[in-house]
Amino acid sequence: MINNKQTINNALQLYGSPIYVFDKRAFIENYRAFFSAMKTNYEKYELSYSYKTNYAPYICKLVKELGGYAEVVSDMEYYIAKKVGYEDDHIIYNGPIKGKLGNEMLLNGGMLNVDNLDELTRIVDLAKQNSKINIKIGLRLNVDIGQSFVSRFGIDVTSGDFEKALGLIQTADNLDVQGIHIHVGQSRTVMAWTNRIKEALKIIDKYFDGKKLKYIDLGSGMFGEMDDELAIQFGKDLPKYLDYAQAIGMVINEHYKDYTYDNKPILFTEPGTTLINHYIDFIATVSSIKHIRGKDFVVLDCSKHNLGEISYLKKLPINVIHNNKNQEQIVDGEFVGYTCLEHDKMYIGYNGTLGTGDNIIFGNVGGYSNVDKPPFILPNCAMISMEGESLELIKEKESFDYILDTYVL
Repeated sequence: MINNKQTINNALQLYGSPIYVFDKRAFIENYRAFFSAMKTNYEKYELSYSYKTNYAPYICKLVKELGGYAEVVSDMEYYIAKKVGYEDDHIIYNGPIKGKLGNEMLLNGGMLNVDNLDELTRIVDLAKQNSKINIKIGLRLNVDIGQSFVSRFGIDVTSGDFEKALGLIQTADNLDVQGIHIHVGQSRTVMAWTNRIKEALKIIDKYFDGKKLKYIDLGSGMFGEMDDELAIQFGKDLPKYLDYAQAIGMVINEHYKDYTYDNKPILFTEPGTTLINHYIDFIATVSSIKHIRGKDFVVLDCSKHNLGEISYLKKLPINVIHNNKNQEQIVDGEFVGYTCLEHDKMYIGYNGTLGTGDNIIFGNVGGYSNVDKPPFILPNCAMISMEGESLELIKEKESFDYILDTYVL
């Protein structure tokens, strides 16, 4: 987490408060560590970065430079991937509702994982209308990997829907299944990942015996690097990248031990929070301090919407920079935001001193933060990339006019 007072002051003087700070060097190191762990344990591994987690084009372009694929779930994200320079064959299009650009991608040879039978019916029609073009798809499977809920995503393999899907595909001669996709959220254990690959291989053996599939896509959902203050809230002995990689590798390598490299499928995973969460900090400023009937409230110039999904679920790691000589004692303080919502709380249980003008740095806010911030009461703030002492603007602060541009006045 950023803690250099001079760097923080420079960032705030140049771009204002609050602000997101992306640690470029640390992100690259983490990317390489993750990729190396997976590649070492399965030689035909490829990484596809989850755009929905944080589609800041600067970060997406960096992933491309590092050799990663793009994983998108909407036409907007597909558009971003194309804007940063991706070709269709290095984009994976997922999601329950795909736009018209998904058809364009299919006709250009891209990888699209079908979520449901209605979507597949439309793709079959597209294939029949373009009979001279070989259209390649993957199928997203809905399987039970031992999670505590029933997922709404993918084609159910237990109800007969999967067999219906295969039957539909056979009605179009130019439609070819090239891969299968399994992603189950909220399932970050090594056992859950072992079950994913086992279920994938079971389906392949049952329905695609003898057919050479191009890829197996296991989706996302691994623990990444994080501050100890946050990690302890998830429990003891969290899995490391190598733990996941070895567990997956053991199963898939055994299954394909008699295959040549060329005949093995590519193994994709689609990390998002695993790659980015730990490498974006958020700097806010104390606007006022209130003591009301035994409660201490610290009002910040941001809201919980800036910090992302994880701030609703866990207590984020923080760092405090004291700028005001006049400090007040805070007991079990609540950091609250600029909105008019009572539940706009970002941190509960702060004990220490604070003064107006002090800075609060929140760590681990890279995922579902800036991309999930609504224009509620105020627009979003700027984002910068930090490389050593060098600062680079990678997202401008949104103006009032920017928010109003789509409205008719």
